[in-house]
Amino acid sequence: MEVSVFELLAAAREIQGTDYVDGDGIMCGKRYEKQTAHMIEFSSLNGKDGLAGKSRYHRSFLTDDGYRQALAKEAKGEIRIVRYARLNGSALNYKTSREELAAG
Repeated sequence: MEVSVFELLAAAREIQGTDYVDGDGIMCGKRYEKQTAHMIEFSSLNGKDGLAGKSRYHRSFLTDDGYRQALAKEAKGEIRIVRYARLNGSALNYKTSREELAAG
């Protein structure tokens, strides 16, 4: 299993209870499900989705359909995706540009 430095740091923050991201844990079981293809970290911009406050981050591991729904929410201004990774097996391949993000 490949694990990046970012993932190790995120796991350490989760264990310490100081993680700044709500939602799915970086090493959660959802990440390893066959249909999971994307990981996003995002902030809620309108506060209407039941997530933590406006400036908090939330992590979700998503299927292709779930990722399309997240992109639609971003286009409507409901969320802002701040970090994206495509899953390659269980490895996370992080994308940095908005073009890469939109392409998935």
